[in-house]
Amino acid sequence: MKFITYNQKNFNKIEYLKSIPVEIKKEIEIVSKVLPFKTNNYVIDYLIDWDHYENDPVFILNFPNRDMLSEKQYEMVEKAWNDKIPDEEFQRLVNKIRLQLNPHPAQQMTNIPKLDGIPLEGCQHKYQDIVLFFPSEGQTCHAHCTFCFRWPQFVKDLDLQFSMREIEMVLEYIRRNENIHEILFTGGDPMVMSPKTISKYIHKIFEADIKHLDIIRFGTKSLSYWPFTFIPAFSDEAEEMLHLFKQITDQGMHLSFMAHFNHPNEMDNNAVQEAIYNIRETGAEIRTQAPVLKNINNSGKIWSDMWTKQVNLGMIPYYMFVERETGPYRYFELPIAEVYDIYTNAIRYSGSLAKTVTAPVMSASQGKVHIMGIVDNDISSERYFMMQYIRNRNIEETYKPFLMHYDAKATWFDQLTKVKEPIVM
Repeated sequence: MKFITYNQKNFNKIEYLKSIPVEIKKEIEIVSKVLPFKTNNYVIDYLIDWDHYENDPVFILNFPNRDMLSEKQYEMVEKAWNDKIPDEEFQRLVNKIRLQLNPHPAQQMTNIPKLDGIPLEGCQHKYQDIVLFFPSEGQTCHAHCTFCFRWPQFVKDLDLQFSMREIEMVLEYIRRNENIHEILFTGGDPMVMSPKTISKYIHKIFEADIKHLDIIRFGTKSLSYWPFTFIPAFSDEAEEMLHLFKQITDQGMHLSFMAHFNHPNEMDNNAVQEAIYNIRETGAEIRTQAPVLKNINNSGKIWSDMWTKQVNLGMIPYYMFVERETGPYRYFELPIAEVYDIYTNAIRYSGSLAKTVTAPVMSASQGKVHIMGIVDNDISSERYFMMQYIRNRNIEETYKPFLMHYDAKATWFDQLTKVKEPIVM
């Protein structure tokens, strides 16, 4: 299958969109001036039920709608577009709105490390044992998720991106920090790069021969959005890509795919199932993760079905996240208490091999906060969230349970207050 990309400039060429009302297509176009939009022919042909597109989870996952902006923001962009104001003025308006959408949540900019005083702009080091590397060639995706917390990576006209090509500097940084034993290629999606490009980075890792660096990870949505990357019958480069993965595992390094699946429908066809099989045959493992999203996957049954399919295909459920407070999160957010309820309803009816998942988790400024449960105090009639950091900037603060005052409406960690006084239960 030939790869065809669609974005706000040419999405009207998609045959299926002929049945969509003109006003809906206009809304997609207006919102995509603010939030990056991109899709492809695999998503269009394989993943969306066009007879019921309005409620189709993958359509909502991929196509922006007007409710992803506030009414005021939408009206401002719509008016400016209809009035045909000068391009520079229009772009200033769009960028102003983008900056209102919290483009770098959880203090991401504070995670940039330095080597001999030089900031490694395409690298993040938040947790002791792992660095994130943003290769310049991988700062796009096969298609864009509407909820994506990394949406600023796709905005070219604002200085909001992480990226670099100089992996040698990152490797030198790793060499000097013996606690680091993982490197995560992220983006965007590193799997948009050709195997030849990825191979250059990987072979520099081999040549560096850093004894304490023994895990390579790829954060990717490619299994859902373009599985042909890993199917030789469809792609001349797929064999080369799979051979590269085999080289990594033959080198004695652990290779892990951090695969993003947001709904069971993304795993229902032969293409993705063959791609999963081919990757696992190289010795790599595939771990799955996704946030709970209103309008897409906010039910326990959806998650139970999704984890069951993943386990049956040989993948490992890894994280269930709470949607981050960035971009159009108001459209997707749910109260923390509701997310926890979804999780418990899902995990109860999932098989034992799905219980590898850590959930629900918030990627907050200090680290990944795990919601362990909701506690009732029979004496005071108070309720609490019991939580712990499973990842923290300060490793000594991990796995120490603590209580937060219960708030049924809170959708993010920062909206809660920590219990400081001793509690009698």
